[in-house]
Amino acid sequence: MNKKFWENFIIVVIILAIIELFLEDISRLVPWSTTGRMYLLVLGFLFDLIFTIEFTVRSIVSKNNKGWWFYFSKEKGWVDFFSSVPLLFLNSGPILLGIFFPGSVIALPFLGVLNILKITKILRIARILRLLRILKIFKISESENEIRLKRLNRVISIFVVTISIVLILSPIFSGIFYNMDSVVSKKISSYKSVLNNWYLSVRKRDIESVKFYNKLLDYDKDVLYMNHMGRSVINHLNSKKSPFVVIPEKYFYTDYKIINYLNFKLYVSIRDIVKQDAKVSLLIETIIVVMIISFLLFYKDPETV
Repeated sequence: MNKKFWENFIIVVIILAIIELFLEDISRLVPWSTTGRMYLLVLGFLFDLIFTIEFTVRSIVSKNNKGWWFYFSKEKGWVDFFSSVPLLFLNSGPILLGIFFPGSVIALPFLGVLNILKITKILRIARILRLLRILKIFKISESENEIRLKRLNRVISIFVVTISIVLILSPIFSGIFYNMDSVVSKKISSYKSVLNNWYLSVRKRDIESVKFYNKLLDYDKDVLYMNHMGRSVINHLNSKKSPFVVIPEKYFYTDYKIINYLNFKLYVSIRDIVKQDAKVSLLIETIIVVMIISFLLFYKDPETV
């Protein structure tokens, strides 16, 4: 009874986790309020925690049954691992620690690991692998042909792993695949170039050039706020509150960048880039879900055809 309840509970969590996966990208595309997106982060953390606990329990129990390696290799324990543990300790966990305990001794080591990883492609692959867990729904069906299910699992695993390899290699072929981090870096570099020219113009006392670069940034809708040596220069926030209060209220922490360069502090929106990345992620996730469902519905054992 307890085992059946746990299996049903995990099935529900898997379905909810898949829905949350899509909602996370939709929240970046719309975008949602910072509060709504924070709730999604907490929800994602809870899912990662539940899946990590499940993997740990299954690993312990498997030692008394057919062995841990049988569970990890034959019963898709590797999917349980990659869709839970790395996400909890390298993604949702440190992100929440960084938000609720900014700059704390607890958060910094984990955030340091994230900085080493830089691009979270590996973590995104882990999120995609979570979709493969939907196969567990069909494992509990006694009427399912065991040989067909094994071959179906192998076909879907090859498909998902192939997608994962493509995502790993995508930064190498930035001209073909969309790379959010590369686009953000280029955008930051362009602003630094403008700030550098502005700074040189100030040093040379070239008033006309200073006015030109001032107008250039003033007409830029992505520039949220800028100060120079502590003095407010540009403010597009339309609020009497402090920019340091308004920006976190209106913009989620992933939707803007802070550029500290020379004597300038520039807050720049990257929502356009985040939206494009969300579109790409939604497309990839939709393709994988559709393919998995198609395999489950229409796959036939070659030996029976």
